[in-house]
Amino acid sequence: MKTIEMTELTSLKDLVALAREEAGLVITEGHKPVAKIVPFSGPPTEAPAAPRRPRLGLHPGAWVVSDDFDKPLPDDFWLGKE
Repeated sequence: MKTIEMTELTSLKDLVALAREEAGLVITEGHKPVAKIVPFSGPPTEAPAAPRRPRLGLHPGAWVVSDDFDKPLPDDFWLGKE
């Protein structure tokens, strides 16, 4: 991996080409590393994987909906007395 001082920087195209040749590039400012450019290692044409959707029915009986699920709550609940 090659090191290059910030004052020696040219165009981005040249930096990317140099990073490919040297398997990476460290950019320094005052001899302190400030950035690293590394070549991309994955296949460039691969699209990101689609998010997985949950599959229903994998754990039957894991939870049960009570019979009064849709019954209105009492007024005491809404008034903070319950």
